[in-house]
Amino acid sequence: MTGQGRLRLIVGWITLFLIGTDLFVVSPLLPVLSQEYEVSSAAAGWMVTVFSVTYAAAAPVFGWLSDRSGRRLLITVGLLLFAISNIATAYAPAFSWLIASRMLAGLAVASITPLIYTSIGDTAPPDRRGAWLSVAVSGHLTALCAGAPLGTWLEHFFGWRSVFLVMAMTGAVLMLWNSRAWTK
Repeated sequence: MTGQGRLRLIVGWITLFLIGTDLFVVSPLLPVLSQEYEVSSAAAGWMVTVFSVTYAAAAPVFGWLSDRSGRRLLITVGLLLFAISNIATAYAPAFSWLIASRMLAGLAVASITPLIYTSIGDTAPPDRRGAWLSVAVSGHLTALCAGAPLGTWLEHFFGWRSVFLVMAMTGAVLMLWNSRAWTK
C-alpha cells in the first residue's frame, strides 16, 4: 500500500466512522430530546425516520450525480451540509426545526457514504479492493459499538447539544481532508 493509498483509506475510515456515529447516536438521545422538546417518544423517533428515508431516497441520486460531476465535489459539499445540519440540530429552537435538520443530515450523508465506498474501490489496487472496502466498512460499523456510546458519554457530561457540535466540527475538518484525499 502506498502512502497516498494509506492516507485515502484512513480518511475514508474516519469519515465513515463519523457518518456512522451520526446515524447511530440519535437513538440513545431520544429520551433526552423528547423531554427537551416536550414531545412523545414516538414523535421523537421521527428524527430517525426522516433521516433514514431521506438518506435512502437521496443516495441513488447522488450516485448518478457523482458519475457526472465527480465524487470529490459531492463528498466535500456533503460534509459541508453535514456540518451545517449538525449545527442546526444542536441549536434547533423547535421540534419542527429538529426534524428539518435531521432531514438535511440524511441528505448530507447520502452524498458521502456511497461515494466514499466508491472512491475507496476506485483507488484501491485491483487485487486489494475487497480488503480496502472491508476496512472502510469497518469504520462505519465501529461507530455502532463506539460512536453511539461516545455520543452518550458527551451528552452525559456536556449536554446533548455537544454531541452534534462535535460532529459538526469534525465534519468541517473532514471536509478539508476529503477535498485533498480524492482525485476526482
